[in-house]
Amino acid sequence: MNRTEKADEVEVLRMKFAKATAAFVTEYRGMTVQSLDTLRNKVREGNGEVKVVKNRLARIALKGSNFENISANLKGPIAVAFSYADPVPVAKAVSESVSDTSPFTIKLGSLGGKVLKDSDIKALSKLPDRNTLLSMLLGALQGPTRNLATVMAALPRNLVNGLTAVKDQKAKQA
Repeated sequence: MNRTEKADEVEVLRMKFAKATAAFVTEYRGMTVQSLDTLRNKVREGNGEVKVVKNRLARIALKGSNFENISANLKGPIAVAFSYADPVPVAKAVSESVSDTSPFTIKLGSLGGKVLKDSDIKALSKLPDRNTLLSMLLGALQGPTRNLATVMAALPRNLVNGLTAVKDQKAKQA
């Protein structure tokens, strides 16, 4: 790689880090090409991207970005999984690729300017996605309103039922 190619690569990485909402640093040493392609496809489905990066170029690209806090941990052969929207699907894809038999490991991640350890990323991957959380919130907000409407509708209904019972009782007595 000559100087201009390196400068171009740094600029591409800088744009990816600027666009990303979360980044997960992984070590892919020993992975097969097929399993790395499978990981890339899963991450792409979650609106993300996996890129194998050179550590030195990544450190340069990270300067001044929200992810600068992970630059000290870029050692060995790494791939960065970028999340461009909701970080949960990308975290799930990365976490699912880790197994006892796979050499693939998660080193760390960064979300909202905070460094995430491996255990934090696994916990993030177990959360429901954004749309599910929004629907749960909407259901929780609608609950009290629905209950109030039910109670308010029950008052006239109970009055009508009571008056009908009194009418029926008087009709039997007459």
